[in-house]
Amino acid sequence: MFFMTSRAVFSSSYPSPWTEDYAVLGGRSGASSSGAAQPELETDAELAFAFRTAAGLLAEHWHADDVDDSLVLLMLYNYRHALGLGFKFVLRALVDRQHQLRDRTGRSAARDRGEGGHTHELSVLAGYLVQLAPMFRMDRQGDVASLCDEVRVLDPSGQVLRYSMVKRPGGMAVPARPDPLYVDVPECARRAGEAYTALDLLLGRITSVQDWQVNLGPD
Repeated sequence: MFFMTSRAVFSSSYPSPWTEDYAVLGGRSGASSSGAAQPELETDAELAFAFRTAAGLLAEHWHADDVDDSLVLLMLYNYRHALGLGFKFVLRALVDRQHQLRDRTGRSAARDRGEGGHTHELSVLAGYLVQLAPMFRMDRQGDVASLCDEVRVLDPSGQVLRYSMVKRPGGMAVPARPDPLYVDVPECARRAGEAYTALDLLLGRITSVQDWQVNLGPD
């Protein structure tokens, strides 16, 4: 009889011996200002970058190796999720110091837009980007918004890209894609990349403004 020993796939303890077969997820060891050990936690920005990278690799693999078109679904899902995480990270960065960013009426601009952190609708999140961009001397990002609108039409609930069947409001299961859907993969990858670049630029400008306000001090 043939016996095969197995080891745990997941562990909360440092593997011994350590090999290059292991990846590290979650909190990493670090130190606080007091010198005490504090875990360095993951951020949504890191996860957005990971999903974006995975989508790009899938697009390259699909184009180079002539694999099944169903792989494009995974590419689209990863791009969609990365965009959602990226939008929310930028909005939270704005909300974190909402008392420093006020519009002409004296109300906190970030407070009104902070509601975007509770939605999964890319078109809603893109709308906030379009509103915020001029505040930080950026173009209005219309191309980014149009891509998000296309994704919203394709997958309004975030379920269509994950399953072959989806439920309608009445509970009836229907095919997620009953008709052929033709995807321009390189164009999708290009425009998604532009969206992430816009988010990176906006986050950098938000951070710069906040740092400037902190250094300036109270009026």
